[in-house]
Amino acid sequence: MGDQAMHPAERLLIERSCERLQARYAQTADNGDIEGFVELFVENGSVEVPEHRAFVGHASIRESIRALAATGLTMRHVITNRLVTVIDETHAQGSCYLTVYNSDAEPDASGIRPAGLPATIGEYADRFTKTDAGWRFQSRVLKRVFRG
Repeated sequence: MGDQAMHPAERLLIERSCERLQARYAQTADNGDIEGFVELFVENGSVEVPEHRAFVGHASIRESIRALAATGLTMRHVITNRLVTVIDETHAQGSCYLTVYNSDAEPDASGIRPAGLPATIGEYADRFTKTDAGWRFQSRVLKRVFRG
């Protein structure tokens, strides 16, 4: 059964599941949740970001997010303009815009850090696969459009 024969409610559930992955990616990265981040990908999944070679497989993805968390930056990923296209019952593709703010400044007495311009503005191209554990990223490729 391809996308054309799929019930509209099933298509919406797939779209929502994939959009949730995009949001969880941002939250787990921002919170330094290394294992939560890794679990968003299939075992042989990949992440590609400019200035680095692709991180392929759970071990490589784990090391990439561990290194990012170790920088000590406070980050907030803002994900917008999400669009998911269902291919079939087990595959989808999507995109979303990304704006990242980060700071290594000390927080003030109330715990707030000074804000600057976004560090990155770009877009992700995503491929999703349904697994026994639910929908996961097969791949994410970041195209940076602006850098702060």
